Amino acid sequence: MTVSVGGALDDILHPGSADFRSLPDLIGGLMDRLVDRAPLRGGALWLQDMGTLVLAQDRAGGRLCWTADGDPNEAAADPEAVVVPITYADAPVGEMRLVLDRAPDGAAPEAPILQDVARQCGYLAKRYEVRRWAERRFGRPLMMVGMSPALRELDAFLEQAAHSALPVLLTGEFGTEKAQLAAAIHGCGPRRDGPFVQVNGANPVGTPADWFARAVGGTLFLSGVDEMTPALQGQIVQHMPSQLGQWLDAPGGWTLSSNGVANGTGGPRVIASTTADLRRLAEEGRFSRPLLAELDFLCATVPPLRDRPADIEPLVLAALDRHGGRAEETRTDELIVLCKAYSWPENLFELERVIARLAVMTGGRPIRHGDVRRHAPWMVGGAMPADPESAAHPAAHPEAAPVPPPAPASADHWVHCALARDQDALARLHGGLRKALVFLGERFADPITLDELSRQAHVSPSHLSYLFRTELQISFKGLLGRIRIHKARELLAADRRLPITEVAMSVGYGDLSHFEKSFRRLVGESPREYRRNLPGAERRG
Repeated sequence: MTVSVGGALDDILHPGSADFRSLPDLIGGLMDRLVDRAPLRGGALWLQDMGTLVLAQDRAGGRLCWTADGDPNEAAADPEAVVVPITYADAPVGEMRLVLDRAPDGAAPEAPILQDVARQCGYLAKRYEVRRWAERRFGRPLMMVGMSPALRELDAFLEQAAHSALPVLLTGEFGTEKAQLAAAIHGCGPRRDGPFVQVNGANPVGTPADWFARAVGGTLFLSGVDEMTPALQGQIVQHMPSQLGQWLDAPGGWTLSSNGVANGTGGPRVIASTTADLRRLAEEGRFSRPLLAELDFLCATVPPLRDRPADIEPLVLAALDRHGGRAEETRTDELIVLCKAYSWPENLFELERVIARLAVMTGGRPIRHGDVRRHAPWMVGGAMPADPESAAHPAAHPEAAPVPPPAPASADHWVHCALARDQDALARLHGGLRKALVFLGERFADPITLDELSRQAHVSPSHLSYLFRTELQISFKGLLGRIRIHKARELLAADRRLPITEVAMSVGYGDLSHFEKSFRRLVGESPREYRRNLPGAERRG
């Protein structure tokens, strides 16, 4: 008997809803699915800090399952047991001893899937070790949650990057787990007992000299490095020991080893995070090219939740547990379906807020469709039919009626926000949408496409289009057209002798006919009529 590695591995590594309570539960569930896919008749699994799980006969169900009850010595004593080491960063952290049924021809099952499962066991063991370390260090049990392919790639990146001293650049949308990953890189590496200094790029406190001095022997985490001022970016790069030989003197008094890496208790390791495409910003002169050159060594992207549907349920369960929701009692299929159907524009930040609100407001009872409709109405949309229980008893829960959304701001309001960079108004928007509006306000005359704008906003084109429709109630092209016509009106009023053709080209219209049609549609009159009707036009004529 053989096992297909591709689909079988994904089946095994996607835990069910009962998992994510503890490491033994999670590993046990993973190994139970291995039993369903591979011909096992016995075995034992041992992990540091967890103990041993034994493959034994379930007395109630009559099937094999992994349990902490049983004799590990007896399970491991079979001379035909296959030993599969469990390692992390080349260090042993456990092992699997598996007794495999062989096919009639004596062939053993394929080994790669067993090695992949062992590797995943090592990743999970490290996640829980980092969770305990973070709880001691930061007072918070930080941990990456989920087993989607994208998250498994981050586990592999973490394993390799943690033991290097090279700078790390983490990208990802607003609300993704960039800070958790930065803390894990520090906590898995040799500097874990050294300082971890986090600097908020949007509102930094202190100076780069202070940050580097405080982080000596540890890690300096520049959160939101794209939001730092050009002056700060220049100072930061001057305090980093150059990996590229951009300058000869090692700053801060520390020394460089022969391979160019700050050594000993010298300069801190630098990890930076960003929601923007720094390469594009550097090309446009809006980010320090020398700083990007020093940061761009080890890079990873934390994907948004909408691209990780397999991670939604475990993240919801973990959030329920954190906020006293007793996941085994409050989780419902209705809640999970709604959460998976929603796009989570603010990613984990939004999911944490919503689940915390539901956990508190439902008082520990199962969270139903009506609860979500009441406390997070924007999530409901058309994802599910109305709660059948509420529909059958409409008077039982009158408070569960849909809450009308606030009146949307006008398109002209968003035109003003984009052109004036109204920070108070923009701050209430999704981070990607905020960046998109600022870019439109600055570059409205350029031939902008949705793909180009999505790269600037660091979100996918489809999601950016969705954000325009749901948050602004206007399409990307519709808002761009209004911005251009608004600027055309300003030009017509400022210089009444300026040719209409020049006005059209100045605001991004290469075709005069298209400009005039767009102008008439939005203003109600042609550009010439508009200028002729301006106050004082007849006296000047």
